[in-house]
Amino acid sequence: MKMKTLQVSKFKAGCLGLLKEVRATGDPLVVTLRGKPLVIIHSPDSMPSQGASSIAATLTRLHPLLLVEAEDFEPQPRTTRQAAADPFPV
Repeated sequence: MKMKTLQVSKFKAGCLGLLKEVRATGDPLVVTLRGKPLVIIHSPDSMPSQGASSIAATLTRLHPLLLVEAEDFEPQPRTTRQAAADPFPV
């Protein structure tokens, strides 16, 4: 699998065609900004499947956060128009 590198300005000029090329070939594309990698674009087929097991694992990790009692949260006080207009008073 070869990795093509392209400047962001050239990527912007041919974005749709380049994305179709990545999907067709499966080869990732590195988009650079000032010579440094900005993003790597992969085809969906090259990525691991994130099915129900991934969702279940995420929910399992989040479960403790869902158990926080409602009384732990206090509503924010209402603000006046002046406070809303000037959020950082001197």
